[in-house]
Amino acid sequence: MKQIYVTIVLVLSFCVGVQAQNTVEVDAGASWIGFANVFDLPADGGGYVFGEVWGVPDIQTIIDVGAGTVTLHPNFNTYADNPTDPFWVNQTTGEGNKIFEGNTFVEDNGLVGSELTFNGYTESNTLDSEYTAMAFIKVFNGDFSVLKIETAELIAGQNFSITYTDVAPEDAVVQYGFYVSGVNANPADEAALGNIVVTAPVLSVNDINAVNVSVYPNPANKVWNISTTNQNIQSVAIYDVLGKLVAQQTVNDTAVAINNESLNAGVYFAQVKTDAGTQSVKLIRK
Repeated sequence: MKQIYVTIVLVLSFCVGVQAQNTVEVDAGASWIGFANVFDLPADGGGYVFGEVWGVPDIQTIIDVGAGTVTLHPNFNTYADNPTDPFWVNQTTGEGNKIFEGNTFVEDNGLVGSELTFNGYTESNTLDSEYTAMAFIKVFNGDFSVLKIETAELIAGQNFSITYTDVAPEDAVVQYGFYVSGVNANPADEAALGNIVVTAPVLSVNDINAVNVSVYPNPANKVWNISTTNQNIQSVAIYDVLGKLVAQQTVNDTAVAINNESLNAGVYFAQVKTDAGTQSVKLIRK
């Protein structure tokens, strides 16, 4: 009886103490969602006014799948579309009249119940200091009354990494992405107020050597064979020169064959995601 009791305790300790771990990264080809939170100016009390789903372009975020980038701006369209509306524009000063928090994110509730790491790279950050921008992981309960959030700064020329570990049974919604918060701006000031460009993590020399993606034959007229020497390939996405996704395959192996017979002759780009990171490869269809 004593031996049975000890065995049960060990099994329960293992089940309770170990959390699954997932890692995601900036992927311009993902299904991005826009959400606007609007507040009064601090001078008007700073109270919450409303929040609702908006189109990503309306948030003033530009997704460039071909370049693999997400470009974040302050919000301009609320001013541009409503220049005579005192809700959005102070008719005396000509300045924006609300704090606009534009959220651009991926929602994946398949990640609920697991620890999560979100990685990316900030190519550039010219955003005016009057605005706040962060990468985030947000986790909500079922009715969105509880929010847990982890954030990271977006520093030009640096990778960022966020890890969420506060996993709880109440977790129901997982989002990861970015927000930009500040006064809704006059579109005439767009260039002066700057932006932030983010993309997938940049691999170090050691990481690139670890991924070591190769393609053969290339050029090819039937199949590209994509392989790595010591890392599993997780997925391959093929884009044309205009950034249109033309083929995609989920993998769990060190090699994959991509049939290109349905594609026109020309240049394509593959984003090869492996256990060690993502590497872009130029492909040629004969």
